[in-house]
Amino acid sequence: MSASPDTRPFDLIERVSLWLSAFCLIGMTSLMLLEVILRGVFNSTTEHSDELVGYLLVGISFLSLALCQSRGAFHRVEMVQMRLGPRGKAVSALVFNVLSFAYIALTDWYFLQFVMSSYRREAQAPTVLATPLWIPETAMIVGATLLLIVLGRAIVRDLKELMA
Repeated sequence: MSASPDTRPFDLIERVSLWLSAFCLIGMTSLMLLEVILRGVFNSTTEHSDELVGYLLVGISFLSLALCQSRGAFHRVEMVQMRLGPRGKAVSALVFNVLSFAYIALTDWYFLQFVMSSYRREAQAPTVLATPLWIPETAMIVGATLLLIVLGRAIVRDLKELMA
């Protein structure tokens, strides 16, 4: 019997997702705190914190997906799930995970095309920093790919459960 998703130790993918998300959150918090101190105490500004915090917010949004999926943090339609038997729950989980995998795989492909296009065109943010857009956009690919790995493992687990 496997450990509950809430009590088992983090695996490598979950740790990568957690640490990348934590890095983004710490960066956001630090930049916002710096901005508050500079504005309140020194009547100054970093002038770039809004842009950087926005990039880090995108990072958190995408890089945390794998951890959220593997730990069961996403919403479920419990009203339907509670009416299903064990086999029905297993089939429901498998169908959901296969459809999610297909959707995220397609989305990840388009993210890759999008980032490659930004890189080829040398697209930059229309700001003072002129950030090459492929840099923050890469978080979408990394996050979706980590999610694909977690969904792939869930599909294998679901299939094993149905075969048992």
